[in-house]
Amino acid sequence: MFVVEVSRFGDAGVLVGTQRPDPAPTPGRVPVRVTAAVVNPVDVVTRAGLIPGLTPPFVLGWDFAGVTQDGTAVAGLVPWFAEAGATGTYADVVLADPAWLAPIPAGVDPAEAATLALNGLTAQQALALAALPAGTRLLITGASGGVGGFAVQLAVAAGLSVTAIASPGDESYVASLGAKEVLTRGTALQPSSFDAALDAASYGGVLHAVRDGGTCISVTDPSTPPSERDIRVAKVGVVPSSEGLAALLSELAAGRLVTRVADRLPLSSAAEAHRRAEEGGLRGKLALLP
Repeated sequence: MFVVEVSRFGDAGVLVGTQRPDPAPTPGRVPVRVTAAVVNPVDVVTRAGLIPGLTPPFVLGWDFAGVTQDGTAVAGLVPWFAEAGATGTYADVVLADPAWLAPIPAGVDPAEAATLALNGLTAQQALALAALPAGTRLLITGASGGVGGFAVQLAVAAGLSVTAIASPGDESYVASLGAKEVLTRGTALQPSSFDAALDAASYGGVLHAVRDGGTCISVTDPSTPPSERDIRVAKVGVVPSSEGLAALLSELAAGRLVTRVADRLPLSSAAEAHRRAEEGGLRGKLALLP
């Protein structure tokens, strides 16, 4: 099979295409022929050597779409850190635990389906961790991005009153996701103006915008502040969920959940995709097609 591996830590040029033997089936794992893999920010920082405990070469990639041996179209999430880099989606074939997978409904584009696994499940599980009642005033940062965009849609569907922070030029798109109010990134936040916050963008000053006794959920360790004023602070750690992913895919198929694919590139152009991701300004995810 063809894979793109991190040959050593460094810039995008360290991503090298190479041939490896197809993975042999093992108990509890099934081969999935990949049809689309997604480039995420975590891939970029991992490639650069900012994640400890890894030794190249290894194959990047968390979320993907593909086809099983019996012809079932599936999307999936590789728990990449838990796998310690032993399994990645920048490849023709992924040896997957069935618990990572969910069937893709007929008519759903594989590249769009692939974008749901990491970012959609993170948003879904962050909101479950927050456990907010309907009507809660919720601030969501990074609403132009994958996690934040899905979080806005899921929170609105759950009856929350959402204020979202969008990148300049993306305000109309984020408003179309159902946010009650859309702020532009860089807007100063008023103190204690929200019941809760979901920080999907390491946005400075989020905690002071949450009322005493409120809730703040982050998606990365660096963006998780120490608690103050009896605010419950927690970080979501995404895990594969067949049931959760199936629910997201069903919503996508029904048109109740939207996603954005900025571009589709061949897997062999993974280095170019990383360069574009680092340049910023993308509207949606980059999909790699084997």
